Amino acid sequence: MLRLLTLGAVLLSSTLATPHNEAQAADLPSRNAAPASQPVAPTQWVITASAYVWATGLEGSLRTLPPLPTAKVDIGFGTVLEHFDGAIMGTVEARYDRFILFGDILATKISPSKTLFPAGYPFGVKLESSSLIGLAAAGYRIVDDPLYSIDAFAGVRGFSLGTTLSVEAGPLVLHTKESRQWADAMIGARLKVNLTSNLYLSGIAFAGAGGSRYEWDLYGGLGYAFNERWSAFAGYRAFKTDYRRDNFIYNALQQGPLLGVSARF
Repeated sequence: MLRLLTLGAVLLSSTLATPHNEAQAADLPSRNAAPASQPVAPTQWVITASAYVWATGLEGSLRTLPPLPTAKVDIGFGTVLEHFDGAIMGTVEARYDRFILFGDILATKISPSKTLFPAGYPFGVKLESSSLIGLAAAGYRIVDDPLYSIDAFAGVRGFSLGTTLSVEAGPLVLHTKESRQWADAMIGARLKVNLTSNLYLSGIAFAGAGGSRYEWDLYGGLGYAFNERWSAFAGYRAFKTDYRRDNFIYNALQQGPLLGVSARF
């Protein structure tokens, strides 16, 4: 009987000790064990704001002040800059894990500083134009690889164009103004390729229609990240819009080099 009790006590103590001993063994480092993974930081919003300068010209067919006739235009950046009154150009992006909110704004105002007096006419004319173009889109990161990433977007782009013609005849000044607003549904994609830890290639494309017959917007360039917050980029952008409604025509191509800087928060 004593021998049975002794055997039972040994078995019981072995059973109770086994999980504890296995846990201790599991905690000991092994030569063949893979290194423990580092704790993953909680997902949070990452904001990236960019400001850029786009040295764009303008070419196409414009009738932004009917009933005046359609005009063929081909204006270089130098001419645009000569009559440039100011602009706001920039993008903002908010990303949470693979989900993205993206916005782009392009606001400009152009007006000659002098009134033009056509030969043979007893009056002078002055033309001013302003535009506000904004894109708002939601996106998803389809591919998130250390070497490259691919994002898909869907959203809307809104346009607001205004043109004012002033006619001066002596002390008398007459003004006529035409403005037009519309919006297009948009889809887009973006590709980023990391060449090194600092240098990267990027390209983005959008296309849409709705208020416009069609529009497309392309950018490709090279970027450099100075650190985790600041980076700079340079490239080329081309933006085509074909809008025709009620004798108002804006069939224009804007294209030129682009230079900007980004901050990440």
